[in-house]
Amino acid sequence: MKAVIEIPKGDDRRRHIKYDKTGFIDIGPIKDVIPINEGVMPVDYGYIPETLNEKEGDEIDILVISDKKFKVGQEIEVEPIVLIKLDNGDDKVIAVDKTKKSIKGWSDIPDQLKNLIKSFFGYKNKIIAIEGEEKARQYIKNNSI
Repeated sequence: MKAVIEIPKGDDRRRHIKYDKTGFIDIGPIKDVIPINEGVMPVDYGYIPETLNEKEGDEIDILVISDKKFKVGQEIEVEPIVLIKLDNGDDKVIAVDKTKKSIKGWSDIPDQLKNLIKSFFGYKNKIIAIEGEEKARQYIKNNSI
């Protein structure tokens, strides 16, 4: 499965693909919206092409755990492992790239990173469930266009 990176790990800028897909827009510092981790993205953040989260109105968001460095707009191959369901419907899929074969599910993610993911992505909206690979894959399938 492919993912496109909008905000690389370690970046502090909010970026989003333009709706016409002609490039990315910078919509300001992350810390203006999420002060956790000093507004620095803890994982690679992007979207899954050819999907639609109807509640949000754009592609499904994906969090990528990797040892590699990615750039804005880079397309990468990933394997979904977790679905984070939020109370506002802006659900997130967590995936790994080929460098993280040892992480197969939520329980394999180091506790420090799990806590940071929960704090960061649960800051504005409450996390209502953390579900496994099967639910993540079903969510993607159900929201493919």
